[in-house]
Amino acid sequence: MPKINLLDKSVYELIAAGEVIERPSSVIKELCENSIDAGATSITVEIKRGGISYIRVTDNGCGIAYEDMPSAFLRHATSKVLTADDLENINTLGFRGEALASVCAVGRVECISKQAEEQLGSVYRIEGGESVEYDRTGCADGTTIIIRDLFFNTPARLKFLKKDVTEGNYCSSVVEKLALSHPDISFRFIRDGRQTMMTPGNGEYYSAVYAVFGKQFAAGLIPVENIYRDTSVTGYVSSPLFTRANRTMQHFFVNGRSVRSPLCCAALEEAFRNTIMVGKFPACVLCINTDPAKIDANIHPTKTEVRFTEEKTVFDAVYFAVKNALMGYDESREIKLPPVQRAEEQKPAPVEPVSEQPQPQPQKVTVVYDEPKTVPMPKPRAEIVYPKTNPEPTKFTLRQEQPFVMKSEPVQAVQQVIPEAEIPQPKPAPEKKETPLSELPGFAFLSDKSFVKKEQPPEPVKPAEPEYVPERVRVVGELFRTYIVCEGEDSMLLIDKHAAHERINFEKLKKGFNSSAQFLIEPAVVWFSPAEYDALSEFAEKLADVGIILDLCDGGKVNVMALPQLLDRENPVDIVESIAKVAAKGNDNIKGELFDDMLHTAACKMSIKANDINDIRELQVIADEVVNNKDIRFCPHGRPVCTQITKRQIEKYFSRIV
Repeated sequence: MPKINLLDKSVYELIAAGEVIERPSSVIKELCENSIDAGATSITVEIKRGGISYIRVTDNGCGIAYEDMPSAFLRHATSKVLTADDLENINTLGFRGEALASVCAVGRVECISKQAEEQLGSVYRIEGGESVEYDRTGCADGTTIIIRDLFFNTPARLKFLKKDVTEGNYCSSVVEKLALSHPDISFRFIRDGRQTMMTPGNGEYYSAVYAVFGKQFAAGLIPVENIYRDTSVTGYVSSPLFTRANRTMQHFFVNGRSVRSPLCCAALEEAFRNTIMVGKFPACVLCINTDPAKIDANIHPTKTEVRFTEEKTVFDAVYFAVKNALMGYDESREIKLPPVQRAEEQKPAPVEPVSEQPQPQPQKVTVVYDEPKTVPMPKPRAEIVYPKTNPEPTKFTLRQEQPFVMKSEPVQAVQQVIPEAEIPQPKPAPEKKETPLSELPGFAFLSDKSFVKKEQPPEPVKPAEPEYVPERVRVVGELFRTYIVCEGEDSMLLIDKHAAHERINFEKLKKGFNSSAQFLIEPAVVWFSPAEYDALSEFAEKLADVGIILDLCDGGKVNVMALPQLLDRENPVDIVESIAKVAAKGNDNIKGELFDDMLHTAACKMSIKANDINDIRELQVIADEVVNNKDIRFCPHGRPVCTQITKRQIEKYFSRIV
């Protein structure tokens, strides 16, 4: 066996630096996180040649004391963690004490820092892990760290870096994520002497998103804000009309830290199910804040991954937050009509030159183009003059009329005279003497005020809720036997009749899903791998609740005994194999992911198709359902159902309005 040697400091520092510092963007991430932990409100990042030759990070944070400057660049030296218990409640982005030591091991570093209470700052220069200069200097409050010639002593790592443009893009991406996660900090990014990004730092997420991604991306966002148990989710998601072909624009931040989270990604896409097309992905900027004791941020050297102790709670928090935002969102596509050139704006056609050939009767024609002149309006021959009179208001006198009296013949009633002495007189009631409450037995400790009935304040009158009046549209006709043309109050609607009817049927099937089992004449036999068999065994009870009864045998054999009545025409083997694939991935939402696809198929088969001949009354029912039901905006596969052209757009197109 080879002899075991203790590695030299210069060797193990390079190995440790390779785990933390992969490229220039890793340096910027570590330094900016230290600036954020220092309480900075303004951070400036400048790079040259993609950060390989020059990186400068300047902040206005608390600064580093003169006596602590050399210790800050030692490995495992930090001011954020003191005991092992502090690791269970981490509220800072950095805590290992490896960032500055790793950067110094692979570059030439210069640090200039000053605290507000000090008159002079300090400067510290270190190259390849060795101290070069340590002295006092004058500087502004805060910290400035400059890194030159990154990887100068590790040429093997330097040759694996990409082009300067690519490395610069990585650096820009890191600064963008930090700016999105901390909207209260103003970030400024300078690239090869040119400022490419600057955030206002006013504390608003929308301002940060607007500054980072631009106006077009920010215009299609939906605000998200929800609290589920002790987990809050805030930020923005893209509308279903603005999706992307990949997940590159999905940004998740857990307690201010940018992370890659398959759990949050799955919750986001589950909330967008049946809203976007298959193969498209939503974009988001979501900030998830939870108890630091319930997450583990120490599972990756670069702190880009976290582990949750309560994954179900975090999944539900993201899912319900995004789902609630989508349910309150209503947007229909509008057709943009192209501008039309007006007649007076059109240029006159060029005049062809007159031929010089002799004509039978030659005439001299002179063509003169004059500017249009204002033609005065003719005056009327007779002028009508209306008299300006101010007559007094007419006084009306109401005449008093005699009240109407109905005359009838008097009815002679038989009157019996009774002597006054014989009339019985009522006996006076005996006066009741009230006994004081204090004299009653058992109430001596109470006063009379205790029995005085207090006046109850009148109950506030609740305003009557306005009666819901369904919106009506008029079906004008049908276009290409596929699209319903409707007239609204101030717009024209185009509805895809198949997509709309498919979504209507899909919603009805979901509400009235019959999970009663329909037993098969002969059980269908399916064989599965150990992983799929174990997954089916775990979800056997859930499958039985929705009507799928399985008989699990030994050796990976499964007998399909029954299926739901809705799926009695489907192939049992295909259904159970699909369930096994979904369950093997670890997703317990069998009904949401699997049965939605089956209901899609059932709804598609029972819906009207394009080129079908339909009665105007059928189209009217579909149009009314689309207009009055906000859930019907996309078909189950994510295609839009309706689009519109506003009346103003049409009038502007025909130059009726300016």
